Amino acid sequence: MVFKGGVNLFDAYKIRFCNIVEEISSDDPPEVFNFTLPSEQSVKHIIVTLCPTEPWALPNWVTLGHKTTVFFDKIKELQTTIFPEAKCSVVITNNETEHISAAKEYAAMNEWLEVFVIDAKYPYDDPVVLSKAILNKDINFGQDTLSQGILVFDAQTALAIHKSRILNKSVNSRFIALSGTGLKENEFIKVQLGTTLEKILKNRVKETAPYRVFINGPLRGMEVNDFAQKIGWTVNDIVVLAAQDKKEMFPMINTDRLHFTTNLLGELRACVYCNFCDDICPVNLEPALYHQAYNRGEKQKVRSYDIEKCIECGLCSFACPSKIELLRIIKECKSPDVQKA
Repeated sequence: MVFKGGVNLFDAYKIRFCNIVEEISSDDPPEVFNFTLPSEQSVKHIIVTLCPTEPWALPNWVTLGHKTTVFFDKIKELQTTIFPEAKCSVVITNNETEHISAAKEYAAMNEWLEVFVIDAKYPYDDPVVLSKAILNKDINFGQDTLSQGILVFDAQTALAIHKSRILNKSVNSRFIALSGTGLKENEFIKVQLGTTLEKILKNRVKETAPYRVFINGPLRGMEVNDFAQKIGWTVNDIVVLAAQDKKEMFPMINTDRLHFTTNLLGELRACVYCNFCDDICPVNLEPALYHQAYNRGEKQKVRSYDIEKCIECGLCSFACPSKIELLRIIKECKSPDVQKA
């Protein structure tokens, strides 16, 4: 995989959050965090990510506060108790000055810990990208990093594992970031597992316009239409975007910024050959070629354009001024059915 770089979404999309954390309880008995740990022998390296690269992601200060050293003490207990033979790396983005300083001081006194500082660019926090960059492992996107003996988890999951496995206490809630143009206010919540999306969004959504809801962001996340869906441990953020109902005139000329809208009916149009998708691809692919071959009904040919190297970051769809669903096309062409054809 040739990784030429990502995009600093924090500069492109500045999102301000209300710093007050509200707690939301489930109407039903809350579900309990349950993380199936792999065997000690199968884990050779642990990567703990303190590197959110999307502006709508949960920041470290919500999870860790100003207790970075306490967090590393808990990581040490996990490593010593559960994976004593595994090496441990902590990855931090370069905009996390406080955590970087504390991590380096801690690592200087603990040989079992390595600290890596990376650019705050999307999608640098992808497990495959991290495994490649830090450990020089050749892993294709979609391949489980555990197959290479690498266990990757974020700070909140690390704390939950420590509480449930080391302290033998149940974990039934997690922090989630709520943001988007469809909300009255961007905020952080601590929600019990099993709480419905409907309860979370109640009285928080603007009533003046239709909106679309994405779990874990509009890039690689999932759009949700059934608000009875319950929140599980894999939900990190919820993005609510107002749906626009008109086209922007000549969006392809806005080369100085990324343009992202949620509507398809008001924005979908033919490819204008702007090459935004090619320029922004972090692994040097040409999504425009995929779109052209796909439109000709040549899905199998798409696979000959190194499509297996795609890390499905969604930047091509994100930057497309015509709002062509390039990520959907890529996923469809990468499916096993096409591979066998």
